[in-house]
Amino acid sequence: MIILLAVFVKPPYDFMAFNTFLGYLPIEIGMLLRRFNDRRALAFWVLLVIWLLFYPNAPYVSTDLFHLSWLHPHTNVTGILKTDPVMWLIFAMMLVCALSCLILGTISLDHTTRQLTQLTSPHHPRLQYCWLVLFMLTASTGIYIGRFLRLHSIYLLFTPSWFFKQLWGIWSWPTVEFILILTGMQLIVYWLLKLTQQASKMI
Repeated sequence: MIILLAVFVKPPYDFMAFNTFLGYLPIEIGMLLRRFNDRRALAFWVLLVIWLLFYPNAPYVSTDLFHLSWLHPHTNVTGILKTDPVMWLIFAMMLVCALSCLILGTISLDHTTRQLTQLTSPHHPRLQYCWLVLFMLTASTGIYIGRFLRLHSIYLLFTPSWFFKQLWGIWSWPTVEFILILTGMQLIVYWLLKLTQQASKMI
């Protein structure tokens, strides 16, 4: 899908290839994380930190759907949606990318928090939900930073001091509302995935 985006999607939607790639990274890192099932392994903690830095990119892609407004999808006369196949192709590709990153990212979040709980507090499995909410809040904050400050996770790796300086001035009640709304969205997606898993076991 990323290759298709890079080849066929033209400006102003060419950013979707890069954003989808960033959204896929935490999914891949989460798979690597399962190989280090030992809390004493330095590689586990290093990968966990890297995963946490890049995880916000997975749900972030869903906010790119707002850019569909650039297509001006309604006719000027009646207000009915256009039948332009190029417009619908862009819509379909962006929707698939957003849903894929959001769903697969949530699965990665579930597996990562379960592994973290098993390694740090195996006798308290319900602590996974604390990690889930904490990481979702962190991701929502990251989405706010990326969407409104236009900062990517890569800045945190190479210029951490400058990155944190940018954070001091963002806090306001609208910021908190945004973070809570996006966290709620992630919780609903997580809940729906759990319902789907339970339903598949009953079949």
